[in-house]
Amino acid sequence: MSARLYDSISVSEWTGRAGTAREAFIIARPRGRSTFKRQTDQLFDAYETALAGLKLDLDSGIGATIFLSDSANQEEMVRAHRGFERMTAAGIPITIVQQPPVGTRVAMQVHHAHRGGTDAVRRKLDVPGARERAMGLSIEHGPYRYVYLRNLLSTAHGDCAAQTEQLFGTPGEAAQSNGITLPQVVRTWLYVNSIDVNYAGASSGRNRVFDRFGINHETGFPASTGIEGRSSESQDSLLLDVHAIQGLQPGQNRAMQAPTHMNPTVEYGVTFERGREVVFGDRRHLFVSGTASIDNQGQIQHIGDVQRQTERAIENVEVMLRNSGAALESMRYLLVYLRDPLDADLVERGINASVLKDVPHVLLRAPVCRPKWLVEIEGIAIDGKGNTDFAPY
Repeated sequence: MSARLYDSISVSEWTGRAGTAREAFIIARPRGRSTFKRQTDQLFDAYETALAGLKLDLDSGIGATIFLSDSANQEEMVRAHRGFERMTAAGIPITIVQQPPVGTRVAMQVHHAHRGGTDAVRRKLDVPGARERAMGLSIEHGPYRYVYLRNLLSTAHGDCAAQTEQLFGTPGEAAQSNGITLPQVVRTWLYVNSIDVNYAGASSGRNRVFDRFGINHETGFPASTGIEGRSSESQDSLLLDVHAIQGLQPGQNRAMQAPTHMNPTVEYGVTFERGREVVFGDRRHLFVSGTASIDNQGQIQHIGDVQRQTERAIENVEVMLRNSGAALESMRYLLVYLRDPLDADLVERGINASVLKDVPHVLLRAPVCRPKWLVEIEGIAIDGKGNTDFAPY
């Protein structure tokens, strides 16, 4: 891994053995408090400058999230920007979500995977059953087919539970489109509008879908983050992102746990794993779900103390990675969600006091699914502990 800091860019890279894929994670976050147009110009210019420095092309991008402070007034400006148009022309699926970045109006996180001269087949996907601005990407390489579905908004009317069931639960549509089945989904993001009100509906809708399709604690759930976020349309209760992998063999995709520190989520009625480990021939991807200050009885720790909650969330991630034989230093990026943006300095202090201080990250105003949780952390770890019984990434 290497981390490089630009004026408004932070980057981490992972390169396996010669001839295998090179991955980069880029977080762009303009400095200062200038106009939205100026910040958006800076965002895309800095991103493309970073790509040039990394010797990466746009068409190695496999997913991006753009975080806005006010999506109702800003989304159309982003979509009309030349930088956004270049990204979508290159086939990068992009989510646009209102999760105000602390200290700025706009930020972006992008994942690139460069496979050099391999025979990878890359194609854009339509996403049936989701509204027109949904974006999909399929990459076929060796025995694997990686599918990235972004910015999924329901065509169903009704409450959050109904929108969740439509996006997850209709075969051939949205999360199950393009040949995907639910057991092949390894990671989801549920952006819930007014989470204090609507999370129960999103959770119950997901539970009903998983129960209907036989997805349970024995089969394993995806890693997931359920967090406050909204589209530019007030009637949307849920915005969904999905990452699925087809072609994985038994034993290649495992749930991550930290039983000394966090209980199984099914004990309090939600259906996601604390994390998922996907093993390839040359590396591992360890998807860390949204992780907060919780103990192994499912109880919130350090109520009212954001600094200690930050420390406990980091500790929980560290223990979960350690139980999978990985290290906290293997984290490649972090998204850090805050209920109160005025807590940012204390949370940043907690990150900087840990081995995560050089990991690219961005702090976002996005309340967690329980009001007493003040901070939550998610991301991905990558290391070289692959298994040559499997094909490389």
